[in-house]
Amino acid sequence: MFGMGRGVDGDVAAGFNIAELIYAGLPMFMVITGYFYKSGRSYVDNVKHRVVPVVLLLVISTVFLTSLMYGYMWMLGYDLGGYDLFNDILTIIIGKESFNIIGSEGFTAGAVLAPYDISAGFYYLQILTVGLLIFYALADYVIDDWRKCVTAIFALFSFTALYLETVNIQLPFSAQIGPVVAAFLLLGAMLGRYNVAYYIENKYREPKYWLVFGIILVCAIASVILFPTGMNLYNSKFGSNGILSVFTFLITSILCGAVLWYLATFIIKVPVVSRIFTYAGLNSIVLYILHMFVAKLITAPFYDIGTEYWMTVDSITARFTILIATLVILFGLAHFINRVKSDLKDENLDESTIYTSR
Repeated sequence: MFGMGRGVDGDVAAGFNIAELIYAGLPMFMVITGYFYKSGRSYVDNVKHRVVPVVLLLVISTVFLTSLMYGYMWMLGYDLGGYDLFNDILTIIIGKESFNIIGSEGFTAGAVLAPYDISAGFYYLQILTVGLLIFYALADYVIDDWRKCVTAIFALFSFTALYLETVNIQLPFSAQIGPVVAAFLLLGAMLGRYNVAYYIENKYREPKYWLVFGIILVCAIASVILFPTGMNLYNSKFGSNGILSVFTFLITSILCGAVLWYLATFIIKVPVVSRIFTYAGLNSIVLYILHMFVAKLITAPFYDIGTEYWMTVDSITARFTILIATLVILFGLAHFINRVKSDLKDENLDESTIYTSR
């Protein structure tokens, strides 16, 4: 959603800018997911309870939202004669540009180009699926020893670097990014073992806390200037440093992610802001799945959506207006969905009570 106002489509920025720092920190989503990992379940149980729901979410969202967007664009008079709904849904689920050379001319593995398309962010569900499959296979073997964790993380990034340097073929589900996701998940699990969140959230009264934060902030700014990532992950681009880009991506992402973690801790100390962020966090999956979809619903009647850019709006004012409208609609939908879920839960509870009383 930030990209609506940012107006940058994954290009590596020159010099320092706030947008690059924020975007570079996005892998923290993966780190936080790994942070809450609890050992003890079998691999099969982890796949059943963690991976299968992600795949189901991807499939159901793609089928429903793509079909709805098709009908909406048709009602607006867009020519969809050259599109095939079933094939388009299948392409979004499996992943775009599969078995094509990464970075070749016209390569757009995750971009929202066709009028019906709402899948730009869906690549995250794909790479999360592959990453979790790798992570669960490794976690219990390395999580109790930080040296094994670091070695596994280095090995996963090295594999990705070698693959992109030698094979460089887009795989279904963007599977070539899976090892990177697994590495960030392992990093999160390792941080969870050492309870890093407690330190960041509660030790702010100690002088060395601010010293550490200051060092991290300076290093993050330096890394954004020296090793900008561009955050073009869906096209398997990690920067402009050749085979070393995967590792500079890791450095920049960790530093920028740490800055965002600290800043989030400061912000949520403010009660009103805390409630907003808490609500957004509890409904993050709704915001994530629907934000492109809602933005296109708003944009389509007023701008001609083509096949080169998903957001054909040049005005920054218009972009931020669309952003605000999208957020308002999304929070409204989240509230509605929560009400429906609550009502259904109450009905099931009442039925259970009646059945028990009998």
